[in-house]
Amino acid sequence: MSGRFSQKDIIVSLLRGFLALCIVSLAPLVSASEDYPSRPLKVVAPMAAGGGTDTVARLFAQKMSARLAQPVIVENRAGAGGQIGTEIVASAAPDGYTLLFASSSTLTLPYLRKTRFELLRDFVPVGQVGVGGFVLVVSPKLPLRTLAEFLTAAKANPGKYTFGSPGVGSAGHLGLHLLKAKSGIEMVHVPFKSSTEVAQALISGQIDSAIDIVPIQKPYIDAQSVRALATTGSVRDANLPSLPTFNESGLVPGGYELTFWYGMFVPRATPAPVVQRVQREFATVMKDPEVEQRVKAFSLEPSKLSADGFAKNIASDTAMWRKVIEDNKIVVND
Repeated sequence: MSGRFSQKDIIVSLLRGFLALCIVSLAPLVSASEDYPSRPLKVVAPMAAGGGTDTVARLFAQKMSARLAQPVIVENRAGAGGQIGTEIVASAAPDGYTLLFASSSTLTLPYLRKTRFELLRDFVPVGQVGVGGFVLVVSPKLPLRTLAEFLTAAKANPGKYTFGSPGVGSAGHLGLHLLKAKSGIEMVHVPFKSSTEVAQALISGQIDSAIDIVPIQKPYIDAQSVRALATTGSVRDANLPSLPTFNESGLVPGGYELTFWYGMFVPRATPAPVVQRVQREFATVMKDPEVEQRVKAFSLEPSKLSADGFAKNIASDTAMWRKVIEDNKIVVND
């Protein structure tokens, strides 16, 4: 027998060593997942404190804490439209102790600017909180009082009317481009830094229109400081029940829906038992009557989607918004 090893022997030996190394390196994760959670959890909200993402995140953190018997702390890491906080979670240890609480705007970020993440590539959905619509509002200085009048005027006067948004790449900005693609209107975009600035510009007549979330615009609508023409969800908004949806009007070929969501995620490499535990507790929290009531108060329809169903919707929405962004050559330059 020869004392030399064949190439096959060397390859087999290397493979065995690699397999053993993998088993050893995975062992701590498996052991840790069995005891999960054994210490406090952190939920990163990639937006500023006091906003929609932060408010809903704190509600779920409180409820998840009770379910997991560990403190669940919300940490606001705002900046770059949500990019900074999202990238922090994407690069965090995939052990279930750092979670992301994000809105639908997160899925468009990689197509608007250079990022180190893509939502479904780098994260696993834990669950969707709910889905909300937007509202089309116009300056009270305009004589336009219905959606039909708005669309007719915009089509008849390309480039005459302005629309404001909380910034390039925001949902309001992309939503107007989607409406443009479906209805043929042509308007001038005026970006601002926040929804509050958009509302003030509408009130003063500095801009003509905007599409924004209902909770932000409702106080101005109630005060008749801005005029609401239609909502963009699949059904009427419970907080604006007398206002018709775009689709009720039948004025946009193929229909027009613009919605947003809030949801929770963990890094992609998180062990399956940990993912399943968090998903299970999230689903239980969603059945809490107090949670349902508070979610609805924020003009959201509580989600009935499973985590897998949520992932499929994200994939579909990503394809749609990526096309809108690429067709209109929208780029965010910070």
